[in-house]
Amino acid sequence: MVQFQRNHKVRFSQTDYAGIMFYPRYFEMLNAVVEDWFDEALGVSFSTLLDKHQLGSPLAGIDTQFMLPCRLGEILNFELDVKRVGASSVTLDVIARCGSESRMQSTLTHVCVSRDISKAVPWPDDIRHRMLECLEERN
Repeated sequence: MVQFQRNHKVRFSQTDYAGIMFYPRYFEMLNAVVEDWFDEALGVSFSTLLDKHQLGSPLAGIDTQFMLPCRLGEILNFELDVKRVGASSVTLDVIARCGSESRMQSTLTHVCVSRDISKAVPWPDDIRHRMLECLEERN
């Protein structure tokens, strides 16, 4: 079961002269999907994490495969699933599809870090609990 989905349209500013999406734009879209997931599924925006909790969630690792190119005007459906929840990290599987075709697949690991000391710290209990609920929904 897909836990979180978000559509993104490939825009002119994201493509090269041939109308093919430039690969760094996938990473911008991936980050937007993760931000939306935090906000909508976990109930905490990145700005709340920073301002209220004094925490960040930087990307610590990414493994990505590009299957097929994306072109100007196509709609990509990003599907996010929680793969693993640690004390201070979360691993997410994200796949982008255009119709029935898989275009890109990534496994991302985000880490909870203290804004003050820039070190990994445990997720706040309420956020980690919601992450674990997402993981349980996957199984």
